[in-house]
Amino acid sequence: MGLARVAGMLALSAIAFGRQDPDTVIRTTTRLVQIVVVAEDSQGRPVADLRKADFQLQDNHKPQPITSFATEGSTLPSSETGASASQTEEDAARNDYAMILLDWLNPRYADRLVVRDKVNKLLRKFQPRQLVALYLLGHESRLLHDFTADGGDLMQALADTADDPEDLLDPATPRLLDARYKTWRTLTVEERIAAFNVKILDTIGALQKVADGLARIPGRKSLIWVTNGFPITLDAHAVPGSGRDEPSYREYVEPLIAKLNRANVAVYTLDARGLQPPDAVSYGDVGTLQELSARTGGTAFYDRNDLDEGMRLALEDMKISYTLGFAVPLGAAPGQHEIRVSAARPGVTLRYRRSYQLDDAPAPPRRK
Repeated sequence: MGLARVAGMLALSAIAFGRQDPDTVIRTTTRLVQIVVVAEDSQGRPVADLRKADFQLQDNHKPQPITSFATEGSTLPSSETGASASQTEEDAARNDYAMILLDWLNPRYADRLVVRDKVNKLLRKFQPRQLVALYLLGHESRLLHDFTADGGDLMQALADTADDPEDLLDPATPRLLDARYKTWRTLTVEERIAAFNVKILDTIGALQKVADGLARIPGRKSLIWVTNGFPITLDAHAVPGSGRDEPSYREYVEPLIAKLNRANVAVYTLDARGLQPPDAVSYGDVGTLQELSARTGGTAFYDRNDLDEGMRLALEDMKISYTLGFAVPLGAAPGQHEIRVSAARPGVTLRYRRSYQLDDAPAPPRRK
């Protein structure tokens, strides 16, 4: 069993049994930071022939030389990347990891039924090149199946899953605000805020736990979150009738994005509601889905009914990619560093994680 596979099993076992260290960080102990970049043209098609000279990279707005460059699925010859034939074969055979995160907490019950059907449809007709795991996000989030290449096992794990009751609030929620036996439309403003608060905090906590587990797996990972998201601020847009001073969850979302980036997890969000009419009642927030995806190097799929196609595109997203490496500048300040990557070729859009965490500044080389 390969080292990457062992690491994956250990990571997901930690997720499944809820073992996590809330203060876990991924420490940069070497001077090399690697960024995986996906390039697309104006039509959203992958760009496969970029070269090292086509990229520019900045660390906290300061240009940095690209010291290493590798491609995955590119049309470039191995001489361009400096990789030997054996290295290229090894890269092609390595295991990539993708987790499908089924959100049974935020979408409505009818949307969850559609999601289950679409995931089954995907697993029946599509063979991912990655190892895929299934994870269920609920008030009691849990691993449904560890990473595997067997779509049949994943389908069985999904079939064995019983739905949680719709919109079930945490048992600790005061009975005054208990909305168990009401529909969303009949809740008061106070009850809607209470229901959102439970769901949002449970969602963020589950995503943090997933990030902690995936951080133990080397390389870039894909997290495919099928959901309708949640509003970052419970303003009048999210909860009609609420005041200006209603809760904001930005203080929880920012550390979550930083943790996902430290773990090298690209989030792909798929809106479970499908195509929405202009006057549809909002039960989530597309803006949050867009932000989580954009800032971690993934992409957001929304306002479309082909969820299975969106999942397939997310699984295939890393088929063509570029890995850029640069040395952490001497004297760089510890903390979170912003990354910016651009392409010299016009019309090319890049997706990549936007930050890395430096816990200890690299020491200058010692004199002999």
